[in-house]
Amino acid sequence: MNRIYALFLILVLAITVALVAGGRSANSGGGFTELHRGEIAGTDGLEVVMGLVERSAASMTGKHYHPGGEFGFVIEGSVTVSREGEPEVTLRAGDSFYQRPGEWHVVGTTAEGAKAVVFRVLKKGQPAVVAVE
Repeated sequence: MNRIYALFLILVLAITVALVAGGRSANSGGGFTELHRGEIAGTDGLEVVMGLVERSAASMTGKHYHPGGEFGFVIEGSVTVSREGEPEVTLRAGDSFYQRPGEWHVVGTTAEGAKAVVFRVLKKGQPAVVAVE
């Protein structure tokens, strides 16, 4: 398991450098852009979905969770994250995060908006995001 974690971290760093150096522009409405999807060898149907999350200024997600967890790295701007049973935290460009599987959270942006590279680990066919009523 440590080997998989190390590979994720190396991949996050490589993609972050590529996105920053390439000057990838934001989508006008924000959201999630899938960059890559692939099976994790040696597992029983697990895959990783790599994506770019772009959020406009002063926006907020609804309460939601990720069934398989999410690793991420903020590349621009900052976000506030409210998690189940924890105090709100602010993540800025250069900060990394891990969202535990099934733990609900709400993400808001500041006046500058934000971009983050994320990796979602999922069972094949599982939804990446589930809204919480």
